[in-house]
Amino acid sequence: MNWNVGNPPSPGWYAAKKIKGDFWHNAYRWWDGRRWSWPAFPHENSEKAGRWAQQKEPAGHNSEIMWGCK
Repeated sequence: MNWNVGNPPSPGWYAAKKIKGDFWHNAYRWWDGRRWSWPAFPHENSEKAGRWAQQKEPAGHNSEIMWGCK
């Protein structure tokens, strides 16, 4: 997995983790073009993932999250 900092190129689900001290493994976050969502996980159903996508990280926390792509 190649990890990136900064904003992803487009809205969507991305493998994501916090730069420091993240204990969530295999997490995905929704990038809406402005802010990251709370983490969702592969074992969760689409309804639960959709709820997490609606919950946003506090403003200013985008710089704390790295996103990955293969």
